[in-house]
Amino acid sequence: MKASILFKQIISIGITSILFGCSTTEKCKESVSKSSPISGFSFLTSQSPNQVHIINLQEISTRTIDEKDKKINYGYSSLRIYYGDYGSKLEKYKEFDGFDLATIDNFEVKWQDDNVALINVYRKAEGGTRFKDETIRLDTSI
Repeated sequence: MKASILFKQIISIGITSILFGCSTTEKCKESVSKSSPISGFSFLTSQSPNQVHIINLQEISTRTIDEKDKKINYGYSSLRIYYGDYGSKLEKYKEFDGFDLATIDNFEVKWQDDNVALINVYRKAEGGTRFKDETIRLDTSI
C-alpha cells in the first residue's frame, strides 16, 4: 500500500517537472531561436559497383531566426559527402567548407572499385561554358 502511494507521488512529480520544465513559452522560444541548427539538402546518391559502399552528397547550411521579425535566415553553405556501408545509416562524412555551390553545373561520380569514389566537379564559367574544376577522391573504406 505504501509503495503504491509512493509510486503515485513519484509519477505526479515527474509529470509536474515535464509540464513546468520551461516556465513560459517565450523562454522556450528564446532558447530555440538563439540556436543555429544545421539543415542538409541531399542532391546526389551513388552506390559502389557491387553495392558494398554508398555516398550521399549534401548541401549543408546554418539557419538562425531573427529575434526582431521572426524571419529565418540561412547562413553559410558547405558540401558534405556522407559515406558508409551500403544499407547502413550514413554517419561518416567529409566536409568542404567554403565550397562555392552557386557555380556548380554538375557532379559526376565514378567508382574506381568498391571502396574509392572519384567525384568530378563541373562548373559553369561566366560565358556559360562548362568545365571540370576538380576531382574529389573519397576512400569509403576508411
